[in-house]
Amino acid sequence: MISLLHYQLINYLRTYKYIPPFFIFILCMVVNYAFVPNPILDSYSFTSTFLFLLMGWFTVTIFHAEDEGQKVITILHSKGQKAYFRALYLISIAIGFCLSWVSVLYPIVIDAFGEKPKTLHIILGFLAHFSLSILAIALSALFTRELVKNKQNSWWGVLSILIISIAIASLKNELKGLIWLFPPVQLSLEMMSADDGLQAIPAVFYWQFIWIFIYSLLVIWLYFCILNRKKKM
Repeated sequence: MISLLHYQLINYLRTYKYIPPFFIFILCMVVNYAFVPNPILDSYSFTSTFLFLLMGWFTVTIFHAEDEGQKVITILHSKGQKAYFRALYLISIAIGFCLSWVSVLYPIVIDAFGEKPKTLHIILGFLAHFSLSILAIALSALFTRELVKNKQNSWWGVLSILIISIAIASLKNELKGLIWLFPPVQLSLEMMSADDGLQAIPAVFYWQFIWIFIYSLLVIWLYFCILNRKKKM
């Protein structure tokens, strides 16, 4: 698995497909914190939502880094498509992990906040960014070429599901109990709307973040179920 991860990462870096989303990420961070001071959790709420959208872009470029012919050869050498796609997921998650820390630490390093962030602000900020990154990866992978043959539909599908997920966050009262069936973006946004003067992280916050991760894992499991079904057909 280590050698497969190394190969996939090097191959992805050679494609330069990561440059546009990474450039936009950096631009967003610089512009967002160009004026100071900024509120802590509100700022993290904005950048985590933006990272949620960008991780869809990263995910598609990672899953489409190889052409069809090279992909078949790599799958043969990696002893099956499960190992192949697990490696792609892990690379996507690693990128989300790194960008989440950059999003949290950058404003602290440049002293962009009105007050010094506490440990709980950093924890909440990281969990908000990383949980939405994982969710974006899980949702976006459903629209990659293995499940959606038309490349144009793949991009439209990713963009649509991510935007709809954010839009649903504002319909919590209308959807009521059904809100739990949809991607739980609203949970992160609600938690990050807390006051910066928060003295401790409420226990319910941890359970809500856990649900975001569980929901993401269920979507990833669904991806492999569909993949296996298509293979048997």
